[in-house]
Amino acid sequence: MSRIDDLRRAVAAQGKLLVLFSGGLDSSLLAKLAFDVLGTNAEALTIESTVVPRSEAAVARSLAAEIGIRLHTLRLNELEQQHFRANPPDRCYHCRKVRDAAAWRWAGEHGFSTIADGLSYSDLSDYRPGLKAADEDHIWHPFIEFGITKNEIRALSRELGLKGWDRPSMACLASRFPHGFEVTPTRVERVDGAEEFLRALGFARVRVRHFPHNLAVVEVDDPTRAIQVRDRIASRLRELGFSFVSLDLEDFASGKMNRTAGA
Repeated sequence: MSRIDDLRRAVAAQGKLLVLFSGGLDSSLLAKLAFDVLGTNAEALTIESTVVPRSEAAVARSLAAEIGIRLHTLRLNELEQQHFRANPPDRCYHCRKVRDAAAWRWAGEHGFSTIADGLSYSDLSDYRPGLKAADEDHIWHPFIEFGITKNEIRALSRELGLKGWDRPSMACLASRFPHGFEVTPTRVERVDGAEEFLRALGFARVRVRHFPHNLAVVEVDDPTRAIQVRDRIASRLRELGFSFVSLDLEDFASGKMNRTAGA
């Protein structure tokens, strides 16, 4: 793929690069390409926070070790910010501004003048207020610059034998709440626990959307099987604090809460 070769040359031209690393598909491939090209002049920075699923921190550490790239960790608590908790449609914009500011402070202290993230060309087709913030903050998006889509990233990751190439996309837990519905620590923990339980049941792609009145809308890749084990699901989610448990009859899809952005 000539665009990947162009991307490698662009990475090499940076001399030194800090990759914002979540352990997801996109940032993992970018970290591997950067490390393959720059060696120890490429490092990764991951942000652990209360709105990142607990399982993702361990995944990020494991993938960084597999790639060989040095991984650093910053800890943030976005729920301390009232604007974030209020959950307006531009929540991701303000969250990204805080994260970018923290990343740039760290980068400046450690001699990095370029920070890159794994946003792909496919992300341009969705509502992404965080992308606007990242552009303002001069974060480099190599996959966007070279027109590389999510499907191409997945295919190349598989070709390179990168662990996790077949993992579903993971998003901040705040994305499980409709805009205007407050994101609180209790509700975030409830969602995280519910999704962990569903993954333990063997569902690969999982979302538990949290609506007012403690309503859970369960979205999985196999709704037929979910119906078969509905009593176990409903019982566990009620234990976690949900009053009502329902099943989304549509196919699994990331970003569904963006439908409420203009509501």
